[in-house]
Amino acid sequence: MLNLLSVKTGEQREVKEISSDAPFKIKRRLLELGFTKKTKVKVHRKSLLGQAYMVELRGFILSMKKDILRFILVE
Repeated sequence: MLNLLSVKTGEQREVKEISSDAPFKIKRRLLELGFTKKTKVKVHRKSLLGQAYMVELRGFILSMKKDILRFILVE
């Protein structure tokens, strides 16, 4: 399994799970946002410094820090 950081820009993947290393608050928030099993997620772009990513999930585009994206495991 890969984490969402290793997905190239423009690729779409399916969420497998949230890492067990994720703190409880982050895991809960990711699940609230919709990062559940078998949900399609697409990486749109990275910020210039690579600290934030724009991802599409369930028709919404979210800007997320790369520290959080490493907890999202995809196929």
